Amino acid sequence: MLNRLSEIARKRGYSLYEMVNELFALAIMADALGLSLKKIVEERRLLERAKEAGLILGLESLWYEMADSTYEKGKKTAAKTWYDAGVWFAKRYVTSETPAPLKAFREDLAAYTWNAPEFIFEDSADKVSVRVASPRFTESYTFLFACLLEGALSVFGYKITTNEVRKGVIRLEAVRGVSS
Repeated sequence: MLNRLSEIARKRGYSLYEMVNELFALAIMADALGLSLKKIVEERRLLERAKEAGLILGLESLWYEMADSTYEKGKKTAAKTWYDAGVWFAKRYVTSETPAPLKAFREDLAAYTWNAPEFIFEDSADKVSVRVASPRFTESYTFLFACLLEGALSVFGYKITTNEVRKGVIRLEAVRGVSS
């Protein structure tokens, strides 16, 4: 590892001593934030994956307002659009070289859904259970997000058996079935 660190330092125009000092300073700054360097790198990777997936950061309140407006103008069209977005999003995992696409999808979705204090996605060989809860979700956003999840689950070959959606709460259960 020391040889690799020395090589990195040389590429960046640092001495090994300067590089080690910078790493120590970063570790101290991370600790002051209540984080580890590992956590910071993982979160940076998360942002990179989101960017590669075509996701953008936006104001939460604006996102909810846009969902409400779209939903009010046409519930069926909005539901189909969000369902199709779920299909598109999940296909990225299914067609990638990821060894466990559902697991990767679950982990990324849990990380991207930081606006939901409760996000539980459990899966076994032939069943999936998803619970999402957020007091800030509007009724229409909750419904549309559930449509996105349904579309995504269909790509993984799951058929929804339980669909309970109300303002701020989504509970979906699905079994392995025919994919859409």
